[in-house]
Amino acid sequence: MRPLAIPTTGRRAAVRVQQIKNPQTRVGYTCLPDEAQLVLLAAGRIQLRSDEESAPVGAAFTFDAPRLIWHSAGAGTEIVATGGTRATVVSVPALTLVRGLPASPLGEQMRRTLGQRLAFPMDSFGQILALLEGLEIERSKRAAGSDLAQAHYLSLLLLEVWRLARADLIAHGRAPQGLAERFVLLASQHLREHWAVGEYARVLEVSRDRLSSAVRRATGHAPQAYLHQLLIREASELLASTGMPIGQVAFRLGFSDPAYFTRFFTRHRGESPAKFRRTAKARRAEGDTSYAAWP
Repeated sequence: MRPLAIPTTGRRAAVRVQQIKNPQTRVGYTCLPDEAQLVLLAAGRIQLRSDEESAPVGAAFTFDAPRLIWHSAGAGTEIVATGGTRATVVSVPALTLVRGLPASPLGEQMRRTLGQRLAFPMDSFGQILALLEGLEIERSKRAAGSDLAQAHYLSLLLLEVWRLARADLIAHGRAPQGLAERFVLLASQHLREHWAVGEYARVLEVSRDRLSSAVRRATGHAPQAYLHQLLIREASELLASTGMPIGQVAFRLGFSDPAYFTRFFTRHRGESPAKFRRTAKARRAEGDTSYAAWP
């Protein structure tokens, strides 16, 4: 296994890629409990053995080529390949996966999709293999900015898997096109316009009470709280990862009054934007780059 050095604070958080090339007999590969596996099965057959609480003891899921398989973190213990199998196995630590998702409604939707076991037939893995190749090139040449390039390659890889999974779900009539998902998608388009919840309900052609009930069931938050949470996440990302002035952050997020943005941020985060940025800078200096995990 050759680790692909995605920017990280430890070796265990590196993406790993392994090639399975025509083994003569059955071979097994251990899945670490805190990693998700992307398997590009070009030929042969594999089994994914599971230790999920909801699965029968010793449960195994069998897949024949050609197929793309995504096994979420903690969902499997072993990959078993039959003789003659050809596959690419990409192991993505859970923390690295979270860092590769955008802090936006789209990122939340991707997280939910990639938290499942996915498998669907594919004739070609060209786009995904091209992204893996680009990531490997950046790892190897170690040029200025290569860490950033690797992080972007990982984000594009996750986005491509999500797109393919969603297209397959839609094609087979299994895509969750419920009210809550339509709200999340609409929020991703209009978050910075600061629509009122009533406007979302009007566009979705439902009552405000019905929208509130659906969003609470799906996200655990009322619609307004969910929208505020997304704004705070975007603000936190901009403050932590850019040198953009606080007033400019406010305007980018649709706040016409920077002072109101400061009060809004302070009320929800428990500290001012300036203090949050200082804390972020200090934690980055200590090697912690995951602002989303901070209190």
